[in-house]
Order: sequence, then C-alpha cells, then structure tokens
Amino acid sequence: MDLKILGNNIRRIRQMRGLTQENVANDLGCSLNTYTKIERGETNVPFMRLVQIATYLNSSVTALVQEEEETTINELAESINKIKDDMGALQQTLAESLAVYKEKTSTKK
Repeated sequence: MDLKILGNNIRRIRQMRGLTQENVANDLGCSLNTYTKIERGETNVPFMRLVQIATYLNSSVTALVQEEEETTINELAESINKIKDDMGALQQTLAESLAVYKEKTSTKK
C-alpha cells in the first residue's frame, strides 16, 4: 500500500465532505498529529483504523488505497448524486415558499 496515495485520497475525500482535520481526528479519537501524519503519508495505518476512516468518510477502503484516477469517476458520481439531492431539497423549499407567498398575497385582496 502506497502511503502517499492513501493520504492524498483521505485528504481529498475529507475535503470533498467539507470536514476539517480536527473534526476527523476528534471524531475518530486520535490525535491531530497522528491524523495529519496519515494524510501526509508519513505513517503506517493499522487496518482497523483504515476501516474506521473509510466508514467515517462514507467511503470504502478500496477508494482510499486506489490511485486517484480510479476513484475519480466514483467520486464524480457521488458528487452528482449529492447535487441532485440538494436540488430536490431546494425545489421543495421553493415550492413551499411559493405556496406561502400565494396564500399571503391572495388574502390581502
């Protein structure tokens, strides 16, 4: 396992999720120093810690250890699905706001 690839993948996925190193380290119960070493590819990662990180990042161990090119398509699909979910929520909010607006403006007449 290439530690630099592993660290880069963990960092990229963490950033894509909008998380800080501090958030992840605290939630995983490890020191910030240890976690940053993992992202920099400067330390071996026990398998169970790798599973814990993958689970926390809503990813897979395979995605963490693969070279970046192989995970890009999966991450792109994941990003598209998130955008679709966000758009659905936005449409719902807009529909609700429009209904409230129509109700308020119709009662003023």
